[in-house]
Amino acid sequence: MLKHILKQLWNRRRANLWIGVELLLVFCLLWYIVDYFFVLEYNKSLPSNRDLNNTWQVNVALFPPEHPEYQPGESDSTALENNYYRLLDRIRDYKDVEEVAVLTTWSTPGGGSYSGNWLRSRRDTTREGSGQVLTFDPQTDFLKVFRYTTRDGKPVSVADFDWSDPKAIVLGGLSAETFFPDGNAVGEILESPRQPDSYNYIVKGVIGDTKRFDYERPQLTFYRAERINADNIKDRMEIAVRARESVPDARFLQDFKNAMSRELRIGNFYLKGVKSYNRINKDTEFSFGMTSSVRIRTAMTLFFLINIMLCVMGTFWYRIRVRREEIGLRMAMGSTRADIRKMLLWEGICLLTVMMIPAVLVEMQFVYLGLIDTLGGGNSSSVTYLPDRTVLRFILTNCLTWVVLAVAIVAAIWLPADKAAKMAPAEALHYE
Repeated sequence: MLKHILKQLWNRRRANLWIGVELLLVFCLLWYIVDYFFVLEYNKSLPSNRDLNNTWQVNVALFPPEHPEYQPGESDSTALENNYYRLLDRIRDYKDVEEVAVLTTWSTPGGGSYSGNWLRSRRDTTREGSGQVLTFDPQTDFLKVFRYTTRDGKPVSVADFDWSDPKAIVLGGLSAETFFPDGNAVGEILESPRQPDSYNYIVKGVIGDTKRFDYERPQLTFYRAERINADNIKDRMEIAVRARESVPDARFLQDFKNAMSRELRIGNFYLKGVKSYNRINKDTEFSFGMTSSVRIRTAMTLFFLINIMLCVMGTFWYRIRVRREEIGLRMAMGSTRADIRKMLLWEGICLLTVMMIPAVLVEMQFVYLGLIDTLGGGNSSSVTYLPDRTVLRFILTNCLTWVVLAVAIVAAIWLPADKAAKMAPAEALHYE
């Protein structure tokens, strides 16, 4: 049957030319989009070893001197620190709060701010790399609030590490592999290549890999301590809380704001707002253009699929009208309705498969010229992920593209094929 269908396609090659050219163009364009989504979903599937669900950013601010409720006696350093600790205690005592942490604004999980550092191993100075620095007050539990884990899924806490040393640093798993491939990182020293004597840190532990954003790969990450003081609480520290899982987000947000608007009015402090870290993550993706990029590619995919379905449906509807005598003759000679339907469907699949060959040759030029993206590829060049295996990725994405288009073609051909299969042989032969 396959040989017969291929012969049919060849005999009608002039009639198949235009639909073949459209399939060629759509296959190449759709492959480019499928490749993008393949890498995107692969990156999302990589574990981040943290959890943003049920976590909230609590924004507190200070009244300016010109505000009618401003209290000059509460503005000195001692009062600021004492009042800040008091409001932390009140947040911690709230009935639906499970854990509290204080972190720097550039360490916001899923946020747009970023603080980086370039370090190297003192033991082997050829091993160096740049990564994100996350800083927090070790008197609160940043790791518990966001449920950080080791690579094997074991929960970790700030209390698991010694933060008494001002040079203490904890590494993400990828950082430990990069600087100390033998696995012995604890107790080793990381230093700045430019000022190794002034800027150096002692590794106190290793936790799991993290990703800055869900659509990226794990990156080099360093965790350091920055304790609360009168200077940093004014402009660069934020409060994070983990709510109890049994409390719905909408209810927690409403109840917390209602209760804490009064409770957090301490000295010159007041509650400015509460926002979920999941919302912060989505807002950052939108501001970085990721949301619009996904939407545009999704719309283009739907456009191409609808376009090819309409084209194929129209073409096969026309073919059936001009091939009624052939269909009637086949049915008169014993072909069943299922055989007619199967023949027409296989014609569409075979045409797609034949046009896939030149499409793959065109796509190879895209790959050769480096015109395909690898999201998050620059974060972890020391590790080879599946999208980095160009040949395997190329084969997989082309297979996925073929499947998507095959489904669209079968859906488009089904209606005219079913109509042709239901024709009575005498009616079809009448056109002869």
